[in-house]
Amino acid sequence: MRFELKKVFLFAGFFLLGAIIVLIPCVVVIARRSSNECPAPTTPSVTTSAMTTSSMTTLPLITSSVTTPSMTTPSVTTSLVTTTTSSNPTWNASDYQSNSDYYNSSVNPRNFDQSDNLRLDRLSSPQFRPINGKSIIYLRRQYHMPDLRGSTTTLHWLDIETNKTIQLTRPIWGKHDQQFFWIDNNTILFLSNRASTGLNQIFQLTLPENVSQTIDFIDPIQITNYPLDIDNLLVNRQATRLAFSCQVYANLTIQQTVDRQLTEQASGRSIYQFDKLFVRHWDEYMTGRRHHPFLVQITRQTNGIFNFSSEPIDILFPLDSDSPTRPFGDAKAQWSFSASGNSFAYTRQYDETSEVAWTTNLDIWTIDLTTPGQSSVCITKENLATDTDPSYSPTDNNILVYRSHSIPRYESDQFKVKVYNGSNTKITLLDNWDRSIQALTWSRDGQSLYLETGEEAENVIYYISNIFTNQTIVPLTRNGTSHNINLHPIDDQIFVFTYESILEPANIYLYSSSDSIRPLTIHNKVLLSKVKMSTVAEKFSFAGAKNDTVWGWHIPPQNGTNNSAPLAFLIHGGPQSSWYNAWSYRWNFQSFSSQGYAVIAINFHGSDSYGQNFTDSINSNYGSLPYEDLQLGLDYALTNYPYIDSQRATALGASYGGYMVNWIAGHPEMSLRFKTFVTHNGALDTRSKSYSSDELWFTEYDAGNFTPWDNPDAFEIYNPVNHVANWTQPMLIIVGARDYRIPETQGIGTFTALQRRGIPSRLLYFPTENHWILNPLHSVAWYEEVLGWMRKYTS
Repeated sequence: MRFELKKVFLFAGFFLLGAIIVLIPCVVVIARRSSNECPAPTTPSVTTSAMTTSSMTTLPLITSSVTTPSMTTPSVTTSLVTTTTSSNPTWNASDYQSNSDYYNSSVNPRNFDQSDNLRLDRLSSPQFRPINGKSIIYLRRQYHMPDLRGSTTTLHWLDIETNKTIQLTRPIWGKHDQQFFWIDNNTILFLSNRASTGLNQIFQLTLPENVSQTIDFIDPIQITNYPLDIDNLLVNRQATRLAFSCQVYANLTIQQTVDRQLTEQASGRSIYQFDKLFVRHWDEYMTGRRHHPFLVQITRQTNGIFNFSSEPIDILFPLDSDSPTRPFGDAKAQWSFSASGNSFAYTRQYDETSEVAWTTNLDIWTIDLTTPGQSSVCITKENLATDTDPSYSPTDNNILVYRSHSIPRYESDQFKVKVYNGSNTKITLLDNWDRSIQALTWSRDGQSLYLETGEEAENVIYYISNIFTNQTIVPLTRNGTSHNINLHPIDDQIFVFTYESILEPANIYLYSSSDSIRPLTIHNKVLLSKVKMSTVAEKFSFAGAKNDTVWGWHIPPQNGTNNSAPLAFLIHGGPQSSWYNAWSYRWNFQSFSSQGYAVIAINFHGSDSYGQNFTDSINSNYGSLPYEDLQLGLDYALTNYPYIDSQRATALGASYGGYMVNWIAGHPEMSLRFKTFVTHNGALDTRSKSYSSDELWFTEYDAGNFTPWDNPDAFEIYNPVNHVANWTQPMLIIVGARDYRIPETQGIGTFTALQRRGIPSRLLYFPTENHWILNPLHSVAWYEEVLGWMRKYTS
């Protein structure tokens, strides 16, 4: 008996000891949680779609869902959240610091560099409050200070009369608000990844009557809870319908798409199979999912929260096509609701054969939403070139305008404005005007348009009145780069917009008249006061190839021109683009000039904004007219800016600019004028690239509208690989592995040739970047490497 009691006590002791061991850590965790109401934010991470959707399938639905339709039904399972306020588990006030707070602690101004550039707040999408226009809402993207390890985008309110600003939504690293729409004077619908799943969903923000008295962040209400990202959003004027897009398989619903992804992941296989082009486009493999628009009716419930009141309908089901189009299309430009909200227009491309890779034939489609089961109608089928960006009149359901090309397969053709009136009759506005329209905005009365266009390296705004009668066009802005026009709700002559220049990052501006244009935002004021930058951006012109007038930019070093300075000779990509009077977060003139370099940037033949004939002139002349312009532009700069040391020059370029660097390197009459070169994602072998690049229309049309087998000489005449034997100068080669426009083997081939020839060279390889460097930490490293390489050979 005594033995049995000892045995019981022994087991009880072990049990209690084990319980204590288990409980102690729990107590510690509980204590820590109770003493830390603001836990540190989690590090944003990228997960595969299969992993993301796997976690989504275990979530309970907050409201009852509609039965999953069959594979032949173009509707979706609807899972709605109607009462959930987004939580803020990653908000940590002690880890949040604005760039003003950070730079206020900096005492002495220092030379501006790329880190400063990336710490700038990025402002966009200003919109007037709809009732009286006395305030605006806009988006503000901020980066983690000072290390740039994370960013957040929030909604901001600004009182136009007092310039008081309120940050409406909570800044949480990795969370981004976007694409917002006023529903009424106090309600906004927008997209955000604030959902607990981390997926982009639709949210609602309800503002108090007096926003200026707001002292805390407003937590939005989550409206949708789909297992896929919502990528695009558009709400009609009446707030009775909205359109959103998800990436689905062409003949599957949203849930069926998720199920297929999970099945493929569980199979353990990773194989892509292709029967048509595209194989790759821009920076992604085309594995089947497409951007499909879903249309749905919405209503406001008694609690003030919006809800879906019908099943969303996939209007592209079961077509293998995208709307918005890849890779850069967006709902703001490519979708439109009619004035009544009962019709919907959108841009799409037939993508059912490989022809998608060599045609630019985008079309405008419309669909009547008043009768169930209606099919979309193509209103531009007669034009085999690009038709895009439909925009319905705000007053007439039958009228819409859109941008249109006339030359098939030519992506750099002039964009003209077409007016469609509900029949096959179309009117071309400003048919004799030699400018390409980049964006357009209706006046409130539906009689006039605001146009954005490039003009001699400035992105300016024009107003065209009385478009249906005696058209009159008036310039409103003359210099810098202006975008994102939003009209005052009462006065059509007043608008807000974003403005930037070589000397100024983007700010929100108010246009009241030609004599009254002023900035509204000052988020970057402190930062800019603590850095030293160039204060001059000078345009110059010279007689270029064919004796045509060619323009360029001269930005002197921020420390002045009293001493000789090395030269950064920048060559733009495109090639049908320009060095605009604009701020850049990638190739920023200030990031070079503030480090002591003179910057010369030539807008050679083929550049846009100088008339369509000038743009077209580069076709079949890749290595001739632009090359001659660069030679003559360098001559002009060295003659007219004698402080530039001709013995310390570097030529740098990306994309077409990288190609041109490789072309220059093979021609000693030009190459020996530079101590070194930097080529970023530049073509080495134009003929081989034409077989491996994604968009074939681009390479073929620019070569004279030939294929490489019909006319091999068209791809060989200006091919840098044929002149590698002449290379002598050191070169830094930069490659983004996910660049499918200029495949990585082009840059690797350049490095191989240089190494094989014994020429000093270095390959900088970014395995996760595409045609551009987008990761802020990589961008800083890019400038460190590039400037370090330049100093090595030009000091």
